Parts: sequence; C-alpha cells; structure tokens
Amino acid sequence: MQKGEGYIVVTGATGGIGRAICRRLVSTGVSVIATCRDRERGEVLADELRRSVTGGAEVRCELLCLDDPASICDFARRIGGLRISSLINNAGVMCRHYSLTAHGLEQTMAVNYFGTVLLTWLIAPCIEQGGSVVFTTSVTRRLHRLADSILCPTEKDFSQLGTYGRSKLALTHYAMHLAGLWQGRLRVNCADPGVVNSGMITMHRWFDPLANLLFRPFTSSPGRGAESAMQACLSPHTGMIFHHANCHPIANELRPEAAHTRLVAQTDEWLRQYQVIHK
Repeated sequence: MQKGEGYIVVTGATGGIGRAICRRLVSTGVSVIATCRDRERGEVLADELRRSVTGGAEVRCELLCLDDPASICDFARRIGGLRISSLINNAGVMCRHYSLTAHGLEQTMAVNYFGTVLLTWLIAPCIEQGGSVVFTTSVTRRLHRLADSILCPTEKDFSQLGTYGRSKLALTHYAMHLAGLWQGRLRVNCADPGVVNSGMITMHRWFDPLANLLFRPFTSSPGRGAESAMQACLSPHTGMIFHHANCHPIANELRPEAAHTRLVAQTDEWLRQYQVIHK
C-alpha cells in the first residue's frame, strides 16, 4: 500500500485481530476507519492508534452495529464522501444463546452474514477501482454443508459453535459470488485467521478454565491472525482464501451448486429492501 491512498475500513476494530490489523496499517502510513459497537472502547482505540501513526496517516473511529441495518446505512452515509481503498470485514460474533434481532434475524447470522453483506454492498460504490474487499471466514466452515435453512436457523437448529460455523460457510459462498460478479472492478478475497487467542474462543461454559490452560497456549496471537487479512487485502488476485502463508481459490472447496444459487438468491432478495440490488 502506498501513502496517500484512501482509507481502509476495518470492522470489529476493538477486537484482538481488528486491533492488530489497524495497528499494522497506521504504522505503515495507511489511513484507517476503525468501526466498533462501543463508543468508549472506540475512543481508547483511536487514541492508541494515533500514537502509532506514521507518514501522516489519519484515524477515524466510527460507531457501527452490524445487527442493525439502520446503523449500517447511517455509517455508509457518514463515510460516503471519503476516499476508500479497501474494506476488511473483520467483525464477528459467536453467541452463546439463541436470540433474534429487532428485525427477526438470528443474532449470529445477523452480524456475521446479513449485516456484513449489506455493509459490503453499501460501501462497494465508494471503493476505488481495483480496491479490495476482505471477508473473514473460519476453519469451522469446513464442518458444515450448505442447506436452504442455513440463513434462518430456528432455536432447535441453533448451537453456539455450529451456527457460527454455518454463518462463516454462508459468507464464504457469498464472497465467491461477489468475486465473480465484481471481477475487474474490485478484488474479493477471504481471510481465515485460524484459531486465535482472543475473546472469541471463550465459550462461556464450565470448561473455559480448562481450555484456557490446555488449549489457549497453542493458539495464534492476534497479530498472527491479522496476517491473513493483510494478505487477502494486498493480494492482486481475487476469489482466494488466505490462511497465513497459504492461499487457494475459494472454488477449490466450494461449488456453484444449486444450494449456492439459492443462497445468493435469498440474500439478494433480502438486500433489495435496502435498494442496493435491483431486479
């Protein structure tokens, strides 16, 4: 990345990986729009990042709630006049219990999939030609198969890790769709950070203390996890999944089968109410 380019938008910036991505960007002179759900935590992060800035990079911290379409649309309006070079969709949740948002979507799917996809469509027109969009996926996607019910899990279908993994599988499928749709205009890649030592892997279960003792020491640091997102953002290629130093085409593990086509159609139908996709 060269100094003087537009902002890079990083969602979930106050989390472990998001913070590491932002630190790396501003330390190399790249301007950042860091999004967060909590204003106080966002201001602390912004102060921290400004102390690390080099080369005249700018830091903006913006509120964004990915489970609320109104918040997403408002954020997109606020930054609509800015020069954007890339969007790194890093934010994600792994909810302990089943719950619905005010718009009737299951919470994990609302943040990890629907909100992320809506944000991407709203920001895409602002991203410079040849810029990039990065979707954060997860190794847990490999544990599931695409099904027509994946986007709207019922309470009976819900599980903490399972619903999280299915949300990331759906997101990887939609990333593959956008990579083809926007080819020649924007680069669309996925980043798989692996299992990272962050709050995300706290399951809020009785076995957490044991997992902290036996499992966490073998996880990657947030900085190591951020490498995949940086590679996905910088790569000249599109339609790829990056996992540390390794990468492969998304199409190597996913196919544009009938379930994929239906997923895209269901998603696009939902998006039409926000006037980002037209028949």
